[in-house]
Amino acid sequence: MGRSWRSFFKRKKESEVTEPTVEAPERDEAAEEPEGLAPPVATREAEEAAAPEEESAVESAQVEEPVADGSVAEKPAEVEQARAEAAEQEESGGWFGRLRQGLRRSRESFVGQLNAAVAEFRDAGDEEFWERVEEILITSDVGVPTTARLVAELEQEALEKNVTSAKELRALMIEHATRMLSGPVELDVSRKPTVVLMVGVNGTGKTTNIGKLVHFLPGKVMLAAGDTFRAAAIEQLQRWGERTGAEVIARERGADSAAVAHDAVEAAKGGGADILLIDTAGRLHTKVNLMAELDKVKRVIGRQMPDAPHEVLLTVDATTGQNGLRQAKLFHEVAGVTGIILTKLDGTAKGGIALAIANEVGVPIKLISVGEQIGDLHPFDAREFAEALFGEL
Repeated sequence: MGRSWRSFFKRKKESEVTEPTVEAPERDEAAEEPEGLAPPVATREAEEAAAPEEESAVESAQVEEPVADGSVAEKPAEVEQARAEAAEQEESGGWFGRLRQGLRRSRESFVGQLNAAVAEFRDAGDEEFWERVEEILITSDVGVPTTARLVAELEQEALEKNVTSAKELRALMIEHATRMLSGPVELDVSRKPTVVLMVGVNGTGKTTNIGKLVHFLPGKVMLAAGDTFRAAAIEQLQRWGERTGAEVIARERGADSAAVAHDAVEAAKGGGADILLIDTAGRLHTKVNLMAELDKVKRVIGRQMPDAPHEVLLTVDATTGQNGLRQAKLFHEVAGVTGIILTKLDGTAKGGIALAIANEVGVPIKLISVGEQIGDLHPFDAREFAEALFGEL
């Protein structure tokens, strides 16, 4: 059984002394927030007619009704049910089956070719065989640098161990892929509040995965609708807040996202939130001005809490291949990404992008998604993924 949600979160040890609350400095920079903005929009002002761009199959789930004072019940039954189902799935080993099914297209394309090549393997010194493996890996979006490293290591160890069978070679491939994918994948939620900045381009499933993640996070969770640009993005996050019982801090569409982040951090500190998830506008990573705006959001958060954001999670769409790799590199330069959420693995025949990201970006994959259901989001386990990707069809 792979990594479970219970072991995914890094929490404060009981012996640690509670950190003193850091007082936020007075905001004396007018540039950080446009003048004349209205107070934060109430979390219940979602327009029912607005259709969110990113929706999952959870849309059909029953929405929790607000209580008398206008707030949302803290732990709706849907959240507890989702957690229970996830725990049951982990115990039964069902997640591995879902992962293999999610990677079906990759396995039929990538593993199918690899199976054919490995079936003919007889000699570790056969250069034509290794050239064929290189070609298969590159066309599966593993990328040239990562492929060169992986094949060189495989060939060297196969020669040293005098590997002559396909079974031994496959085990070696899984072992090397596991090493490449391994990293510190825990999500650090040891501060109170823990501030998590969610970044990525439009269409990667960023906002939807925020809603999924809330179901599994421990303690009181608060959301910030920092994507003030995309149509219906605020309303979409507010609907996730309604389903999960998480308070949503928002302003009107077009407001300064850094101002929303400021409001949210203050609300999280004053409202006793354990974790604050801040959504950000999906931006083209090639647009300098938009990336500068993201940098501004990060600076504003850092002024309020010197060590925040504590986690920066980048959502990458696996179907975008090498473009997703470029996104990861540039976002990491601007925002200091601490973890990757790799999505839509069920929609691509090129699951090898995970290897390229792990090797070339140097940021661990922390979560993967193989579908639209809540249970399709799961903590990343390197060996489990390698076995599902390189295992026999």
